[in-house]
Formats: sequence, C-alpha cells, structure tokens
Amino acid sequence: MRLKSIVALLLKPISDRTFSVLKYIIYRKQFPNLNGHSFNEKILRKKCGLISEEEKSLREVSADRLLVRDYVETLKSNVELIPLLWSGKVLMKEDWESLPDKFVIKARHGSQMVLIVDKKIHSYEFVLKKTEQWKKNDYYLLGREWVYKNTPRELVVEEFITFESDVPPDYKFFCLNGRVELVQVDLDRFSSHSRNLYNRHFELLDVKFKYEQGEKIAKPNLFDEAVEIATNLSKDFDFIRVDLYVLDDKVYFGELTNFPENGLGCFSPQSFDQELGAKLELNHVK
Repeated sequence: MRLKSIVALLLKPISDRTFSVLKYIIYRKQFPNLNGHSFNEKILRKKCGLISEEEKSLREVSADRLLVRDYVETLKSNVELIPLLWSGKVLMKEDWESLPDKFVIKARHGSQMVLIVDKKIHSYEFVLKKTEQWKKNDYYLLGREWVYKNTPRELVVEEFITFESDVPPDYKFFCLNGRVELVQVDLDRFSSHSRNLYNRHFELLDVKFKYEQGEKIAKPNLFDEAVEIATNLSKDFDFIRVDLYVLDDKVYFGELTNFPENGLGCFSPQSFDQELGAKLELNHVK
C-alpha cells in the first residue's frame, strides 16, 4: 500500500480520466473504448465522470457508509440495516469502553478499510492506531474512484452479525437497469478467498471473476426476497451493485458499490464481459 500511495501522489496532476484509462490499459492489457459495449468499458465511462451531475451526487451518497443508510431507509425495501453503534471522527477510550466485545469498524471514505474487532484479541491502542492510519489514506487518489473524493474521513461502528458462528457470506447483486442480472458470492473473504457467480435464479455459472470458484453452496432460503430487495435498492441507477448479507431469517444491507473491482476485474471467459455489457443501457449524459 505504501508504494501504491507514493505512485498515486506522483500521478496526482493527471486527470481522473487519463489516470483511469491508463490503469485500464495496464491491468487489462488492452485499449478501452469509452463508447464501447463491454461491461467494464461502461463502468470505466462512469469512472471517467461521463455522467450527469444528478447521477454524480447520487453515487457520492451511495458510496458514503453513513449517508447511504438514510438513503436505503427512504426506499422502504424491507432490508434490515445492521445496527449502528457509533460514528465519529476519533474513537475515544470512553467510546471503546461502551462498545460490545465484538463489533465492526469501518472508514466512511473508501472500501477495504474494515476491521472485525474482538476485544479479546485487539487492544484499544491497536484499533485507534489502525483507524487513524485509515484517515490518512486518500482512497480516492489510489484508484480515482471520484465517489470518495469528498467523503468525510470519519468512522462508523456496526454490530457484528454472525452466520453459523462465522462471518456471513456476502451476496453481491449486479443490477442493470433495475434488474438483477448477476450474483457474486464471496466465500472465506478473510482467509482463502473464493468467488462463485450465479444468475438471478441462483444457477451456478461457468464463469470466473478475479478469484477461483469455491465450494458449491445451497440456495439461501431468502434468496428470492433478496433479489426483490436488490431490485428495489437499484431503481435509481442504470447500474449499481447491491451487497447484501442473506441469513436464514433476515436480509441485511451491506453497501452499494459503484465500480466493482474498480472497473478492472477480468471475467473468464472474456466473452462474458461483452455478454453482461450488452444488458446494460447507460443513462443519457446531459
């Protein structure tokens, strides 16, 4: 991360559009067409800011781990919000002492800055140091995901929810024009990360997306309900990925993701990129 931060600072004068196109070329080893028809080219178009000001504002709200909670509540989609235990700039010792033995702390201003805290393992000093490091991290500059550029560098703490005494599987619903077209299931994210792709009927696809396929899992009892929830949460977007935790008796909201894998993830076979992109009709740019 240190090297990436240094490179990002050196490239700071470059525009978001130029940076994103160059990174696409390096990672995908091909030149993108900003008017192209593949899924990742259409995501790249949005990363380059070729969208309306109204859409930009909505996507900034959707990326903020605190503001998105209010947005989700307005949609009345029957999804459960994980209880918010605390939010603020600095986790003080008195805040720490008021929190349960296990909880999840996240940064508002970017992805991957998440820690499952267990007070039996983690000290207050360790968590404070880590979260202060997060706040120094200009997540926008690293990948030029402009949705995070103006997000306050603050923290949120949520209740830790369990699934058979472990971290619940993460269901990511790719919603194109208000319809779930692809479901990504990440397994063992904090150990041996694997990833399965399904269609909207939970039929396993012979397609890989960055990670190897994991073990087969049974269709969740509330999967169809989760599809309905994702559909509702996506209705204001031409594309958004709706991340949900689907438990046996409840569906919890995770987050809304604007640029999956920063628009750089490779599907195998590559033809699936075109197949998925053909289903996405982008909003007209005013």
